[in-house]
Amino acid sequence: MDLVYYVTQNQDLMDDIKSRTPGQDDVDMYYGTLDYATARFNTILLKLSQDKLDEAEHQNDVEECFQAIQKFYKYVQHYRFWPKFTRPFLKMVLHGIGTKRIPKIKVLLTKLNN
Repeated sequence: MDLVYYVTQNQDLMDDIKSRTPGQDDVDMYYGTLDYATARFNTILLKLSQDKLDEAEHQNDVEECFQAIQKFYKYVQHYRFWPKFTRPFLKMVLHGIGTKRIPKIKVLLTKLNN
């Protein structure tokens, strides 16, 4: 996929992060994670847009990072709006994504910086 696709698909997520008003500490923590992840992801996209060979080499990693951010955002929305009895399950899912998949964004950024 083209890098422009990733930017346009993340636009709703970034608008939601900007318009978010603080109030719930647990939800704010998830939005903070999304903010860091999208900032790193956009930095990755900037670096890859400068070098087409790196873009082709890391295409699968970029797609995986994009899917992780989208999935995390989807479950944060579920956490906010679904009934409260579903929160323990959603917390486990968010914890799994946040500890297994989100750190791959930082690893890819470090790999591109070196």
